[in-house]
Amino acid sequence: MKRYVVVETLDQLKAVSDSLRLQIITMLVKEEYTGKQLATLLSLSPSKVHYHLKELESHGFVAVVRTEEKNGIVQKFYRAVAYDFKVSDDLLPSLREDSILLQETMINHLRSGINRLYNAPDESFMLFSDQEDRPPAIAVSSELRAPQKEIFAWLTKYKALLEELSEMEDRYLERIAAGEAEDTVENFFMVTVGFMTNERYYVAEDDSLPDNYEHQPSEFNKIVVKKKKEENGDEHSGDK
Repeated sequence: MKRYVVVETLDQLKAVSDSLRLQIITMLVKEEYTGKQLATLLSLSPSKVHYHLKELESHGFVAVVRTEEKNGIVQKFYRAVAYDFKVSDDLLPSLREDSILLQETMINHLRSGINRLYNAPDESFMLFSDQEDRPPAIAVSSELRAPQKEIFAWLTKYKALLEELSEMEDRYLERIAAGEAEDTVENFFMVTVGFMTNERYYVAEDDSLPDNYEHQPSEFNKIVVKKKKEENGDEHSGDK
């Protein structure tokens, strides 16, 4: 499979600006499926999935990688041709007023993240295990109010940090190729989605912990709390 496919025409762009089609492509990035298998996994009718597969195939996003005869019927196994999209600059004039592509792409990122969360092994989420057994993980959902100019400046720094992750992988692969490191087959997956919104959900009139509790000083970064101690050293029993 290639990494990139270039979206060169408006018809291609329209074909892929659909959440179901993006979901199908994501599934076909992971492994090959027939239309019937996809229909079962998506709880959709085979005819509907076949229609979308044909659209994706005709616009160069998926391809038949093999066929298999079963009970006299030839089954076609599809696979995505690439897992990353690039948009040709010829399409920029058409994209200036288009919001669907980015919105659907973000939705697909989130959906893909959910699927991979469910497929990851239990060991990936041992947040409270001993430090040496704890795998790297992060889960953040936040809102902030700030001028767009300042958010752009922060995003520039964040993208530079993400680039460091790519450089980390490049260095590691070079060490493996040189026989200087063992391939541990450990992969880190992360999804980042951020956008401007006119809604604000996380609003509290009181940021304090419930009565009688305080943050536990630990490496768990304010996730764990403990009961306050009374002057005699006993746990606070709360209001009586």
